[in-house]
Amino acid sequence: MNARILVVDDEPDIRFLLKDILEDEGYQVDIAEHARAASEIRRSSQLDLVLLDIWMPEIDGVTLLKQWKADDVDDCPVVMMSGHGTVETAVEATRYGAYDFVEKPLSMAKLLSTVKTALSSNEDAGKATSQKSEEPVGNSEIVQDLRKQMLDLSHSGSPVFFSGADGSGRKIWATYLSGLSFPNQAMQVFDKSQYLAQFQPLNSNFYVEEVCDLSESQQSRFIQAIQVSDASDDFRIIASSHYDHAQLKLQKNLMPEIVELWRQAIHIPSLDEHIEDIPEILEYYVNWYNEKEQLSYRHFGVAAQNMLRNHHWHGDLSQLKRFIKSALGNSEDESIEIDEIEQLLQRRKLEDIDMPANTLQLVIDLDMNLRDAREVFEREYLSRHLELCGNNITELARRVGQERTHLYRKLKSLGLHKKK
Repeated sequence: MNARILVVDDEPDIRFLLKDILEDEGYQVDIAEHARAASEIRRSSQLDLVLLDIWMPEIDGVTLLKQWKADDVDDCPVVMMSGHGTVETAVEATRYGAYDFVEKPLSMAKLLSTVKTALSSNEDAGKATSQKSEEPVGNSEIVQDLRKQMLDLSHSGSPVFFSGADGSGRKIWATYLSGLSFPNQAMQVFDKSQYLAQFQPLNSNFYVEEVCDLSESQQSRFIQAIQVSDASDDFRIIASSHYDHAQLKLQKNLMPEIVELWRQAIHIPSLDEHIEDIPEILEYYVNWYNEKEQLSYRHFGVAAQNMLRNHHWHGDLSQLKRFIKSALGNSEDESIEIDEIEQLLQRRKLEDIDMPANTLQLVIDLDMNLRDAREVFEREYLSRHLELCGNNITELARRVGQERTHLYRKLKSLGLHKKK
């Protein structure tokens, strides 16, 4: 069951915007416009987190927080939301038991990062939101050797750098190594769309998906976070890139201090390097999508497996996973045979084979005015990215380089935002 969050704010626009955003992130959300409604929901519901505005009519947020603490109703973290001129008050609220605060106007990246951190601090919420992670699949020599390297690395907490093609499963291997090293620690995933608080110590396994995407300010904050972290803490820092470790030194946008953090480098192989594992990968993700997304269980025939082994997956493991998912939803037949594979590959040819993954073909009527033409482009552009990232708004924001608040409004104006 997903974590349940209560949003308390007297401004309707903020309440409903936060409700939409948090629900799209997979959370259950209740809303309240004043202290009385918030207290009633808190008494009658099992909450995992409260986002509480400071300035509200009748009873303000700090007073309400004090009441809750006095009544021993403190079974979940409370994050204060502070407007202009109330930051000092929000900081003061942490003395009364608030977990943290976020400043208005809200940065969705900062808000969601704070939400995740606060939930992970709550033992019950951690149990409620924990999910089985994907695991590396295969028994080829190259995968077995990689597992052995991970096992050897697991006995220390030294930073590790993963290189490998986009889509090769770098994050899957990072999760695997984190679990081997410190099984009781969750892995925090950080990308360029997120905000990293200055001087905030790291306290969990930490993974940077594409280190070359980090801005200079994010790199500085990241280095500062490491410097103020306790080296004896039980957590590991992992970074990855499609560049190998030697090429990192040639990237002008990377600070030398960032490159020097990772002296232990591991190469994550492309799918083409271990195609003998494809039958096992097929079986694994058939079961994965059956369990996680309730897709029909279908079996790939031997001839179909051989065809897929000989196909070049230019999008690597990620592309094969998308293909498996589309095949499971393509028919109710129990078996997937070579004829169906050929049809599916042909259907996806323009998208996955002939056209580069970062290409969009678009026809625009030149009789349109500029405003309408721009709207057509934005709709097709964002629609395509939504499809590529599996309708994950967090990933979409990272891909298109937009702050989440502006992105949600744009999606709604284009008719692309649908409530889950």
